Amino acid sequence: MMEGAIQSAMAVRSAVNSDPRLNRYFSCPGPAEMIPIQYRPSGITAYAEETAADPDSEFAKIEQAWSTDEFVLDPTRVTLYLAQTGIDGYTFRNDWLMAKHDIQVNKTSLNSVLFLTNIGTTFSSVAYLKEVLLRIADELDAIRDDASHVQARLHRAAVARLTSELPPLPDFSEFHEAFRPSPATPEGDMRTPFFLAYNEDNIEYLRIADGEVDDAMASGRRLVAARFVIPYPPGFPILVPGQVVSADILAFMKKLDITEIHGYREELGLPVFTQQALEQVSIALGSGTP
Repeated sequence: MMEGAIQSAMAVRSAVNSDPRLNRYFSCPGPAEMIPIQYRPSGITAYAEETAADPDSEFAKIEQAWSTDEFVLDPTRVTLYLAQTGIDGYTFRNDWLMAKHDIQVNKTSLNSVLFLTNIGTTFSSVAYLKEVLLRIADELDAIRDDASHVQARLHRAAVARLTSELPPLPDFSEFHEAFRPSPATPEGDMRTPFFLAYNEDNIEYLRIADGEVDDAMASGRRLVAARFVIPYPPGFPILVPGQVVSADILAFMKKLDITEIHGYREELGLPVFTQQALEQVSIALGSGTP
């Protein structure tokens, strides 16, 4: 049954990457595109992007990668890269797949959606997905053919936002000293700040749009996140409780063009710990000056 799930995923990849009607707008990146070569000593660039006459040889490639490579791709998870459509992942999932065709995806990002196959995936469901993607491609062709010069320019700008103009992902900054076991270690304790934030008196909100965060950081104050801040898509935190807000993280938040950010409300502001709360924790743990 698991072999069938993997073969279903292979069939989706093959359909997308080999069909000229589909690969104008979509692609399914494999190990070569998603894993740097230094983490792939096997040198394998694809886990059977096309359905092979001998499936056993293709499974052998997957087994080899999982035996030798530091990072691998789960063969049952199919990433559909859709930046060339000019449609972001959130809109593509809701307006194109779910609303029009009753297709549910697992995850989305700014320029991709993630499909999963499992032991319940049937050949007909794979065929239906391919049929839907072909319909969408034909619809996009029609929109492109009828587009005015202004509409074509807007489409090119939308594609650029999803390809070359993506905001750079910020690196993790650091945990505040109040939440580190010692100044000599970068590890942090998220449990303490997580529960510290249960008391609203320990939190203040600084608005990004009004420049309150910029002003506070420019004055030399170290802002410390009181809650998880998670843009969706893709649903991964850019701030965790106890983490120091960096200039790169702030710049990333300013460039985000999505409205769903868990742990952050624009009209309220970014939740950070008050100076008094940090001082009290530092004194209690003996970790020094905040």
